[in-house]
Amino acid sequence: MKFTKLVINNFMRFKGENTIQFSCDDDKNVTVVLGDNTVGKTTLAQAIRWVLYGEIISTQYEGNKDVTILNNDVLGNMTANDYAEVKVELDFEQEKNNSVNAYRIVRLATYARKFPQMTTRQISEKLKMYIKDGNTGSEIPYDNTGKDEGKVDELISEFLPKQLSSYFLFDGERWNDSKTTKADIRDSIYNLVGISPIRQMKYHLGEHGTRGSLSVIKRLEGKKSGVSEEYGRIEKEIEALYKKIEQNNKEIEDNKENAKHFWEKADEKQALLDSNPNVEQDQKEYKRLEGEISACTKRMESFYADIVDKFSGSYTYFAAPLMQEIVDMLDGVDLKGVDLPGVTNKTIETILSNHKCLCGHDIADGSPEEEALLKLKKLVPPAVIGTIVGNFKGKLAKWSADSADMYETIKNKADSFQSESDDKYDNEEQLAIKERKIDRKINFEVERRKLNEYKSKAREYDQAVTHAEGLNQSHEIRIKTLEEQKSTLEDKSEQNARLDVYIEYAKQLYEKACDIYGKKEGTLLNDLNAIIEKNFKEMFKEQEKYAKLDEDYVLRLYYKKISNSGDLSTTEATVLSEGEKIARNFAFIVSILELANNMKADNEDAEVLPLVLDGPFSKLSDVNTAKVASVMPKVAEQVIVFMLDKDWEPSGLGDFTDKKYMYRVSKNIDENSSSITHNTEA
Repeated sequence: MKFTKLVINNFMRFKGENTIQFSCDDDKNVTVVLGDNTVGKTTLAQAIRWVLYGEIISTQYEGNKDVTILNNDVLGNMTANDYAEVKVELDFEQEKNNSVNAYRIVRLATYARKFPQMTTRQISEKLKMYIKDGNTGSEIPYDNTGKDEGKVDELISEFLPKQLSSYFLFDGERWNDSKTTKADIRDSIYNLVGISPIRQMKYHLGEHGTRGSLSVIKRLEGKKSGVSEEYGRIEKEIEALYKKIEQNNKEIEDNKENAKHFWEKADEKQALLDSNPNVEQDQKEYKRLEGEISACTKRMESFYADIVDKFSGSYTYFAAPLMQEIVDMLDGVDLKGVDLPGVTNKTIETILSNHKCLCGHDIADGSPEEEALLKLKKLVPPAVIGTIVGNFKGKLAKWSADSADMYETIKNKADSFQSESDDKYDNEEQLAIKERKIDRKINFEVERRKLNEYKSKAREYDQAVTHAEGLNQSHEIRIKTLEEQKSTLEDKSEQNARLDVYIEYAKQLYEKACDIYGKKEGTLLNDLNAIIEKNFKEMFKEQEKYAKLDEDYVLRLYYKKISNSGDLSTTEATVLSEGEKIARNFAFIVSILELANNMKADNEDAEVLPLVLDGPFSKLSDVNTAKVASVMPKVAEQVIVFMLDKDWEPSGLGDFTDKKYMYRVSKNIDENSSSITHNTEA
């Protein structure tokens, strides 16, 4: 397949119609478009993507959401209720059965500026394809609507699978890992190398649906009739079991992916821990020291608080030498009186003034009761201070007892405080030593906890897989039993006999397709990886690294290591620089093309795609630019490159480029638009 022409009209940076003719020469098979940054080279690659898939990719300048692909100058000149069109046409040719068919894909978007809002919006988009037969010259149109609904998209997917668009539409400046599924990549590779037809035949005959429940073979078997209602009941039960198996298979696939994800994450954590065993132990000791320092600090604060509390009653301690002298002095004074607890001179005066005793008895003036109270008044405080002195002596005795152990208590607390202070100082010194030894940015306790969490989740998913597989085995055993029962209930009719012949014929075709497919698929991955390794080594003169497409159809980069004993081992490079990503994917791109070329000679169905590259060398050195550029024209039937002027000389692509297929993108001085012209500086 070769692109022959690109026509763009009012698409993004390009105002009006601009055309590029692509070189289809076998020797000088390179078309080059030169230009500075931001003038519109990437827009040309976007135009190819848009006409094929109706989308553009995000760039460092703009995202793909709500992007108006209508040229800004055209947009600015639109008036109320005005209309404008964006049109991109991509022409290509393909050789089939010694005849070259021509194809035109046209995508047209219409914009309108409606009154009174005066906002411009896309109101429609149309996709058409025209196929011109190389033998008859007749052209068949498809418009992707009505009876042709989805037909153009389907044809584009066959010719230029979107799943591989990140590779044949290669964006070197902003390339990132494809978000398509591994199955999409695998299927697209099969399509390119020409084994998809036999794979589709195999699938159609015996594998469509769960366990082939929707395949030709199963549908033929489903047309056979039975002799009783039991036959129909068995068919329904079998169908229900197939649906359960299909649901379980989906769960198995999802759970396997999840288990693999968590086992890989667990392996990463285990590798981190295994490579830092001493650091992990140091971090445990570091955490212990931190805890001990915190505990010392709290104990010191407690001892200090106790000392302060004890000193708050220190007046009793310092008054202790005077206490005994006071007691001796009081003991030498006559303090006789009546000790009636709570009864004072004031109490008796109150009773006399009220003329009533506390018990309620009346006290008359001049009565014996009044005389007794007056006599008692002379014997109680403050007339007699015996009670007060007695209370004071009791308090002095308590003070003496409390202050007796104050010194020992404060001394013990102070000693404990100093001991904790010394321990804290020692721990802080050890902590400082540990801190200098370890990298605290990695918390190994957290990492080990994550490791255990990942392992636990992975085991849960593995158990779910085992459970679902066990259910499927039970369902399959039941289906086999039901099929045997069903066969005994089949009608011995002429129609069933014919169906048996058709079924046997379909089974033999299916077995033959499986045999052919198995032989081709069996060597595909090995052949492709051999070419990838060869090209990676040739393009980048690399001995220690190699790229590989693994069995899960993920492209990875590996390092080769030789141990002290001379053993060779490999380690996956999980963190890649932009340069390494580009190198890895360049190797994959050219290798796919080379494999398709190799298979083209033996297989008419193999397909070689054009290679479209936008800024492919921007992150490569001049040396690597020359190495990569020298390989591309040899393995690809056609190379289209949008590149900076600075990369032209180092690339050496001049040997593969006819001057009439050299173009330049430049920005118009008076407008914000760009235009395409032939490069006159070559």
